Amino acid sequence: MAGPDLSALEAADARLARAFGPLGTLDPSRAEATSSVALYATLAPRCQGIPGMAEALAGGLVSVADATIEHFPDNQLFDFDALAAALVRDSADAAALAATFDDVVSLHALFGRRTAIRFRYVHDFVYGFDWAKWVRRDPAKRAGVGPFQRRFLKVLLGRGQELLQLIATDDAKYPLLSDDQPRNPFSFSREPADELRLHRELAAEGLLPVEAWRVDAVPVWDRPFADLRAERAAHA
Repeated sequence: MAGPDLSALEAADARLARAFGPLGTLDPSRAEATSSVALYATLAPRCQGIPGMAEALAGGLVSVADATIEHFPDNQLFDFDALAAALVRDSADAAALAATFDDVVSLHALFGRRTAIRFRYVHDFVYGFDWAKWVRRDPAKRAGVGPFQRRFLKVLLGRGQELLQLIATDDAKYPLLSDDQPRNPFSFSREPADELRLHRELAAEGLLPVEAWRVDAVPVWDRPFADLRAERAAHA
């Protein structure tokens, strides 16, 4: 049986390159993030024997690339390796894999520039900051849930709806914003140059919950990653 049409992956990589130029990574061993084509080549062998799985992987990688372009035009880092590997590993069949990719795309749409939330980057999701904070609130019940499993993705989708409600009331932490201003509820700068400098420092010091550039990443939740990030930013 023929596999996926790789031209769709190549076209997605071309769209990413037009939108962002060289794709940033926190991998200390290389200058650019893994392309969609290369990530597919790495993960497709794990799909063997499951009908439609490789096609769902290819389609999912294309959809995430396009969702990033559409909803996060200022995104700086593109390490989707751990995310894609986890989705393949945790999906029993092609339908489950496609559905989980759909959840990821929905998260992009909910938290990106097209809604009142208007976060600037996918970094907090991809590098596990949102997940680690969630697990630390109730580790007895949550430590067994991975950062890209559907249970946590549903939590984030629910949180997005909560944020929209807070914004609608002009909440002190999540106020209404004017024009297309990106939202930054953090105590430190998230301007692009500051964002890159801070997260490269965190990666070098092993202070990321998820080393997202690794398909064999082992997520870690039991450190105060959000506080450590804020401390590093304050002393930059």
